[in-house]
Amino acid sequence: MPKLSAVHDYFLSHAGPDKDFVKGVGTRMQLAGREVFLDEWSIEYGESIPGAIETALRENEAFVLFWSEKAKESAWTTKEYRSAVSRFIDDDDRTLVLVRLDDTEVPELIRDMKWIDGRGGDPDAVADALMGMRGNDRLIAMQNTLSELGIRMEYFHGYGVLLACPKCGATVDKLAGWSETDDERDDTYAGARCTVCGWHDGGEI
Repeated sequence: MPKLSAVHDYFLSHAGPDKDFVKGVGTRMQLAGREVFLDEWSIEYGESIPGAIETALRENEAFVLFWSEKAKESAWTTKEYRSAVSRFIDDDDRTLVLVRLDDTEVPELIRDMKWIDGRGGDPDAVADALMGMRGNDRLIAMQNTLSELGIRMEYFHGYGVLLACPKCGATVDKLAGWSETDDERDDTYAGARCTVCGWHDGGEI
């Protein structure tokens, strides 16, 4: 099987109740320049769901099974991983990866497989493990992706880095910094505000 660091296309198989965590992992992977198939993002309105999944299983380099009690109970997830096992297990150019989200017993078909521990609920750690990244590798990849896309970011004292308004999505040229001083406490506060929707946030500096 190929090293995970060489893989760029991932099929993320999961049960509905685990979607928020899986989306967090997928978002980090996309920002690092990886392609991920996630039903909510990847299937267009009007498109055949079984057809889209069939195509993704055929084309993606890695099948990632997020395994949990809910996944075990999901007939759809079971169908996906059984199909993936038959397609991936004997293909040297593809790989099947297991991410355990809890202590639910792993299916016998993949029980002897080395797995990624996602039981701590840390999407950063899982994303790094899936991409074969260590240290600051993912942050460097994310920076390169943003640079390639030409996305402008700006640092605001008291808040941090923004590339868009968290409320309405306005770009950074529509954001402005602010600062206020509390003379009684001798404290200074600063942050960012959106000139489009009025959103603002910040903290003590």
